[in-house]
Amino acid sequence: MVQRRAVNRADKELQPENLPTLYKTLIPLTAERHAGYFLSQERSYEYAADTNAIPITADEFPQAMRNYPIVLAGSDAPTPVALVGFSAGKNDYVQKDGSWAKDAYVPAYLRRYPFAYVREAKDVERNILCADLSSMIFSTHGEEDRALFKDGKPSQVLTNVMDFSNRYEMALQRTRAAMEEAKTLDLIDASSVTITRNGKTLKVEGFHIISEEKLRKLPDDVLAGLARRGILNLFAAHHLSLTNFTSFGEM
Repeated sequence: MVQRRAVNRADKELQPENLPTLYKTLIPLTAERHAGYFLSQERSYEYAADTNAIPITADEFPQAMRNYPIVLAGSDAPTPVALVGFSAGKNDYVQKDGSWAKDAYVPAYLRRYPFAYVREAKDVERNILCADLSSMIFSTHGEEDRALFKDGKPSQVLTNVMDFSNRYEMALQRTRAAMEEAKTLDLIDASSVTITRNGKTLKVEGFHIISEEKLRKLPDDVLAGLARRGILNLFAAHHLSLTNFTSFGEM
């Protein structure tokens, strides 16, 4: 399980092989270096305005399916993403004032940002809490109850962040397990969809889905196993979400 603490180590910038989407950097949080940092109560999603695909976990499918097409990015290590825009580099749900579209589900990935757990080293089973300190959500002044650290220890605000990040990491593990099973069963296919927008017929491609045809051909005992583990419901939510592609034609 991910350790629920901010590590007491030097303020050394971590450089994962590939920084997560939207993150410009990740720096370990320490009481020594970041005691003077505060977390703003106001959240703007302006940082996500230039991306049209947001990673989501399996736990979020029931909520996300109401608003977004849920597709898979890649096939070797398939990652579920919510499509939040028709055009690459354009998020249709971020408003001019930086708020998220009213009544639309906000993916946990965005609510977790700018924090993330990062494994300390490839051969070390320990994750450390890091943050993208370039985020406008941080400041060097603020109300005492918004400080990241208090008396050399994580504040209640930071403890809440760690709790949420831990739950996110566990959901991520469940998601990876479900996607790995889909890959093992050879259920993942490349796909595309054609929509009409502003009187023009356009094709959306470059994504993958769980093949309903292949799913129907699985032996009954395999399907029963998927149903017992809740994975079949996950696939069903994914398939239902694809009807949201029609909303891109209306925007």
